[in-house]
Amino acid sequence: MRVVKIKIALLGSDEHKFSKVYTESVLEKLSQYGEVSERIDRSNIEKYSDFLNDCEVAFSTWGMIKFTEEEIRKYMPKLKFLFYSAGTVQYFAEPFLACGVRVFSAFAANAVPVAEYTVSQITLALKGYFQSAKRYKSCLPYSFIHSQKCTGAFRAKVGLVGLGTIGSLVAERLKNSDLCVMAYDPFVSEEKAEKLGVTLTDLETIFRECDVISNHLANKKELKNIFDGKYFKLMKKHSTFINTGRGNQVDEFALASSLILHPSRTAVVDVLKNEVFPYISPLFWCPNAIITPHIAGSLGNETERMAFYMIEQFENWLSGKETQYEVTEDMLKTMA
Repeated sequence: MRVVKIKIALLGSDEHKFSKVYTESVLEKLSQYGEVSERIDRSNIEKYSDFLNDCEVAFSTWGMIKFTEEEIRKYMPKLKFLFYSAGTVQYFAEPFLACGVRVFSAFAANAVPVAEYTVSQITLALKGYFQSAKRYKSCLPYSFIHSQKCTGAFRAKVGLVGLGTIGSLVAERLKNSDLCVMAYDPFVSEEKAEKLGVTLTDLETIFRECDVISNHLANKKELKNIFDGKYFKLMKKHSTFINTGRGNQVDEFALASSLILHPSRTAVVDVLKNEVFPYISPLFWCPNAIITPHIAGSLGNETERMAFYMIEQFENWLSGKETQYEVTEDMLKTMA
């Protein structure tokens, strides 16, 4: 690999989130390739204006500054690459793309822990773990009844809603299991579905027939409340709905009503409409709703993985190799 000393800008408005991703080992790795700035945000951008003016490469993560096209041309006229060490780039990418900056995202790295979380939850759900554990500790006899009536992890039906990066990774990990995996995604071809080992179908069939339904739809405005009472009414007894997608995609009152009317059903929810005040959600008060505080994504040491994914693409560019995980304008239309 040819070593080229260049200026590398670090962009981020949230110091806490930034430091979780750009650890000492990550910064040490980046410093091998050139002069690395301190974290730049709105408060010190003028201080680093000369540095940014000559900068061709920038790295960022959660808390990325939102720039207009005019600001990008003013502060970073020579910028060629933006490596985003996190998932969605929807809220900031368009102005960069319009300015000819190539944007890369570590969505594939962040997909790994979400897929791991989901596969584990699917297995536990099929064993009736969530309700059985809670009720058994309360000495309620129903815990035995619930666990005995669950499907188990042999020839059960699992439905994946959305086969993007995360949904596809979940499907890959379930491929060699003794499960029947069904999926809904209007943008996926039969050829891709066959490679993933899933059977494409519609949402009604998934909710009606599957023992576990897992949401992996992209974060799009038009998908708000896509999961409503029409679908939750179709769920089987002892079935489980898992949501690691977005809280806005679920009609929480409809799901809560379904759980109250059918106590054998379970919801495993890692995202809510209001995650700061979870008790606002009716799901908070449902004993058969298991709620976690958005932990499926990268946590702890997992956050470094996102930065190293982006550094790898940076190195690929430097050495003339093919790069991965580049985001285009067309991709923004369907990706999370």
